[in-house]
Amino acid sequence: MFRPGAPVEEIEQDVEAMIIELVHKLGELADSDRERVGASDRAYIKAFSDAESNSDTDQGALLATAVGRPNLAESLVYLNRRLDRDNLDPGQPTGVIGVIVRLAMDGLWVSDILDATRFDPRQRARIVKLLTALTRVSDDRLEAMLCSPVVKPQGSGKAA
Repeated sequence: MFRPGAPVEEIEQDVEAMIIELVHKLGELADSDRERVGASDRAYIKAFSDAESNSDTDQGALLATAVGRPNLAESLVYLNRRLDRDNLDPGQPTGVIGVIVRLAMDGLWVSDILDATRFDPRQRARIVKLLTALTRVSDDRLEAMLCSPVVKPQGSGKAA
């Protein structure tokens, strides 16, 4: 992708092409999901869950270039803003969870770039499985989870 000594314009074109390809891949993954609710978020998880691919030097260069030149990532920024609007719409069944899942995947992607060995395959599978499960949790269920009282086990309180 980025050949040594490549002119900035060529690097920018490569980065923009990679991001556009990623946005198309996300759309294809979401369209192939039989369960419509949370499909875009599960596509995001699938696209960013490969540690080896994420830690590739091209991914690091992609991150650095996109940070330095955010205009190159416009298609991904637009996609995320559209998904955020959808997720933050009170009428959406999964709501804010989609935003949280995508932010977590962004963090995992950056973590892979910085340290591909941070999580072993079992730990990583557990993280991805939990994030995928969250895409199926409704706002109502989330609200119930957040509002339910915490029950302390007997004997956990201190004697006065």
